[in-house]
Amino acid sequence: MGRNTRKAKLMLKKVSKGKMIMKNGPNFSPTSVLQSTEKAANAALLIQERCNACHGKTVRDVIGSMCSQDGKKYSMADLRYDIKHGRLNVLGAGKSAGPMPVGKARKAAPLFGKPLPPANMQEFFRFLQCQLKMETKEHTGNDVELKDKAAIAMWPDVQAFVTPNLGQTERWVPYHTILGVHELFLVEAVHSNKKWDEKKKFVAMFIFRAHCKRDLFMKAQLPLMEKADFWKDPAKAFRPGGPMEKAILSYRKKTGKPLLTSCFRIIPERILKDDTENLVRSITNRTMNLIDVAYKSFPIVKDPKKDASEKMYHLSNLVREAPGAGDTWAKMLTVCIDLAYPKMRMLETQCDVGTGAVKPLEVLLGDFDPSASTSKTRQAALKKLQKNFNNAKFDSAKHFWDVLKKVEGQVRAKFNHPLVLAQANTKPNSLSAVTLQVQLCEYRQFRHSIARNKYGLPEDESMRGDDNGGSCRLHAEDFIEIDKAKKCVKFDFPHEGKKIPFEVPLKIVGGNASVGKRVASLCFKQFVDGQSKESIVKFRDNLVKGYIGGPDAKPDSEAWEACRGTLAHTSPLCSFQLEQKNGQKIAFQTTMAACGGHILEAERIARLCYEKLANGMSKEKVLEYRNKVLYPQFPTPAYKKRKTEE
Repeated sequence: MGRNTRKAKLMLKKVSKGKMIMKNGPNFSPTSVLQSTEKAANAALLIQERCNACHGKTVRDVIGSMCSQDGKKYSMADLRYDIKHGRLNVLGAGKSAGPMPVGKARKAAPLFGKPLPPANMQEFFRFLQCQLKMETKEHTGNDVELKDKAAIAMWPDVQAFVTPNLGQTERWVPYHTILGVHELFLVEAVHSNKKWDEKKKFVAMFIFRAHCKRDLFMKAQLPLMEKADFWKDPAKAFRPGGPMEKAILSYRKKTGKPLLTSCFRIIPERILKDDTENLVRSITNRTMNLIDVAYKSFPIVKDPKKDASEKMYHLSNLVREAPGAGDTWAKMLTVCIDLAYPKMRMLETQCDVGTGAVKPLEVLLGDFDPSASTSKTRQAALKKLQKNFNNAKFDSAKHFWDVLKKVEGQVRAKFNHPLVLAQANTKPNSLSAVTLQVQLCEYRQFRHSIARNKYGLPEDESMRGDDNGGSCRLHAEDFIEIDKAKKCVKFDFPHEGKKIPFEVPLKIVGGNASVGKRVASLCFKQFVDGQSKESIVKFRDNLVKGYIGGPDAKPDSEAWEACRGTLAHTSPLCSFQLEQKNGQKIAFQTTMAACGGHILEAERIARLCYEKLANGMSKEKVLEYRNKVLYPQFPTPAYKKRKTEE
């Protein structure tokens, strides 16, 4: 999830002793033992199973070792939630967790003890018929008759699955994505706004997506956004103490309503003492970042020289590189853009398969090899399943196409908007890869619902999330620790059920543990990218070769999180953005070339500059300090080459 390192810092802070200090929570180390509680034993089956899997294991053992239904790794944030809600206790290293807690007897599921029938293509077609029936009832107030007897029998199960995800939970995705809660709101409140031109609508879309609360947008934000002054500098309104922050605070105090959709799982960084003010500040800060992304994205969308795949590539990267964003945000925002510009078919031409769709894709396709899963093989597999789907001749397939034709007729009659009409106009036997992928994710969740409600199982084992989707990201922060006895920074990288040990001796970084952790983090990413241990050892040694070090930021400084170099850049550099007390954002960078060809030195110089800026020094003064004091201490690559030749 590029993920925001400052967000990671909120979840936990690492200190030199190797302990982790959680905000509003207990202190623990990677070797602390976890204990499942009675509360976990009486929780939903999935939570119970997750906490039971942690029982008696260390923090290091569980972080990154388990995946949820959506294919996301059990992270430090998940652990934080389970501890906060009393589902897990943290014991000292080497302590015994004792016997597994036993919960109260549960009401037996109707088919408890019987095997869950395997998923298959015919069942998927029936599920989609029920999705269309639910969509019709929810969005048109009408109904559509199902003639497929198996789909009629499935209908109560689909109702039981969808109903809890309606209303405030905002989690149900109907067959036509444009009719999703947030997507339809954007159509009606943003894309239909006659006062705004195309560019303003584009930016407004990003502003809403920063929180996805419809009432908040309409009552607190829209009145300000309809003023001409707002559009002279939209980001300005969101600065600390600005009109948008005041409006959101006022809305919260008057209504007490949530400020974030329940679909988000965002832990705001602790900037302000008051919880409400802190939450509002996190929303306004994120909005400013997304506004910046919007203004950079709009020219790309409108560029006639770029094809759909190029646009998709550049847009995804823009979002991923934004502070606080990442893969999930990239997916959400590119979907929004795709729905707003259906003729470009950006997602259709660049339809990578998300983690949530991989397992049902594997199950329904049958001959898909998950062990050889890559972005290209998943795309090819999705295209193959799409072809199988559109060519299917069995009865459930015929019933589906009949139902789809009727439902789309009702949707077009109800919503006379070009964006809705563009999606609710499917040609016979021409299901798109985008819709297929989204509905595979919904089908997967439906199978989990059936497993819980009818068979008394935590989930459908065949649809269990794993690493194959590529989104089960491992994060270095969850694994790295300092070994004082061995005088090194180390981690154990999990790979195919085993652990690959790796160390960064502190002596090769001048004894600086913080630099050692940074080197370990870069090496960890090499493991994630699939490199061998031997090549990563060489990478480590080349990384520290010639590193001299010197004055640096304190170990607890935010500069360590903010100043991280980009080795993938054609001219490697270290850039950061710092928000000063007055709300003004300052962009700053150091280059590897100016620091003797060492990225670690470029990061160190960046940290020193960060500290100066954070303490109130002007950018002009810091630039002078960098150029006249810091940079001159390094011989340039050209100078070193000349000396070598001499």
